[in-house]
Amino acid sequence: MAASASRAEARGPDSDPLALDFLFRPRSVAVAGVSPPERLERGTFAGVSLAFFTALVEMGFPELYPVNPKYGEILGHRCYASVRDIPGPVDHVISCVPAHAVLGLVEDCIAKGVRSIHFFTAGFGETGEEERAELERRVVARAREAGIRVLGPNCMGLYVPASRLSFSPEFPRESGPISFISQSGGHATDLVQAAASRGVRFAKVVSYGNASDIDESELLSYLAHDPETRVICAYIEGVKDGRRFLAAMREAAARKPVVVLKGGRTAVGGRATLSHTGSLAGSMQVFDALLRQVGAIRVDSVEEMADACVAFQFLGVPDGPRVAVVGAGGGFSVYAADELTEAGLELPELPSETQEALRRFVPLAGTSVRNPVDTVTVFGEQLLYDTLSTVASASNIDVVLLQLGFGLGRAQRDLPGAPSDEQWARELASAVARARETTGKPIGVVARTFPKRDVNERLLALVEACIDRHVPLFLSLPGLARVIAKIVRWRRWHEVEG
Repeated sequence: MAASASRAEARGPDSDPLALDFLFRPRSVAVAGVSPPERLERGTFAGVSLAFFTALVEMGFPELYPVNPKYGEILGHRCYASVRDIPGPVDHVISCVPAHAVLGLVEDCIAKGVRSIHFFTAGFGETGEEERAELERRVVARAREAGIRVLGPNCMGLYVPASRLSFSPEFPRESGPISFISQSGGHATDLVQAAASRGVRFAKVVSYGNASDIDESELLSYLAHDPETRVICAYIEGVKDGRRFLAAMREAAARKPVVVLKGGRTAVGGRATLSHTGSLAGSMQVFDALLRQVGAIRVDSVEEMADACVAFQFLGVPDGPRVAVVGAGGGFSVYAADELTEAGLELPELPSETQEALRRFVPLAGTSVRNPVDTVTVFGEQLLYDTLSTVASASNIDVVLLQLGFGLGRAQRDLPGAPSDEQWARELASAVARARETTGKPIGVVARTFPKRDVNERLLALVEACIDRHVPLFLSLPGLARVIAKIVRWRRWHEVEG
């Protein structure tokens, strides 16, 4: 019991915050309960176990061992009957065995000297059944006694590109500055895919499920000190220890931007969290007050969190709330003005000297140069660069948004000498990147589209070009407006309180 007590102390945010670092850097991994593809039925539990193994194979993880007594080989790797049978050390085990078999697996891991176990296995305390909850307590207690750390149960585990760890074969291999902790494996998957599709890359993603051992407080404290993490995102349904969570959140938010999505904001949602991860959602008012107290940012959806990731990685933090919009027509400009103002941002009229400069190269017909600048006739790299750099250079502007029409200018493709989708996208991204470099101001692109094949092809070309030039691309003006407003408020809070 002394070992268990010392391990509980080690999880406190006041102890060495990087003591958990070994979890993210295993030298060898075993996947227990995996089956070969020829023996699977689509959508089965065993199919998910193969996805774990396939992801690690495709990431190129070097020391990888499948464990299942029924098979001799899986995806070219020798299969072992037990963790004990693996030659050499095993640092980390992914458990895909049924709940009734996990105690035996833990004993095998203890005998092997395993340092950490990720239990994808569900069917524990989240079911609401006391017998299942007691099994979870026994499993975690036995692991703790032996000095093994437990991730989960009921979770997807780890995505750490630098260590070649992943729970999805679709995730990028490149690392980035964003880290994400999530009680939901689905949200972990969705955020990575949504943000990565626009160029965001992650340092560490942790789906931690029921949090029976490693919990949100310990993970926040670790990421606060992790040199590979510049921005922390978190999806939280409930917390295990309110005081520890407050201390960890305060520590993290004092060091880095922290973006939080809270699950269970309503009474119905709160009941859903109890059946999902066995968490009590708690009062939303108290949670909001805590985030305000420490200077964290709360978002309302995975989509908004993805926008925040794009903003922090590629847009940057504006000096203030003053926005200029370079738009696609008068109606779009009015719409943008309404959305940005309602979000709490400002659209000041551009200085007279800026308007005069714009008039020298922006066609008079169908345009306004006050702000928004509804330059529906502006296209071509040089003209767009001139427009953006002139607007961004205005002394009363903190951030510039280039808003594209629903068709992304698709009708221009039929004009004589019009560029291909790829060339159009490259020129647009280049103009934005050059204007940003010239002025030092944040400049983002908003591409609102509709589901039509040729428009989607143009959008994909734009996505690739923006990723190549590190240009922030957003798909919703209202969502972007909320994110910019929250980031500006976050900056002001830390300037005053920090």
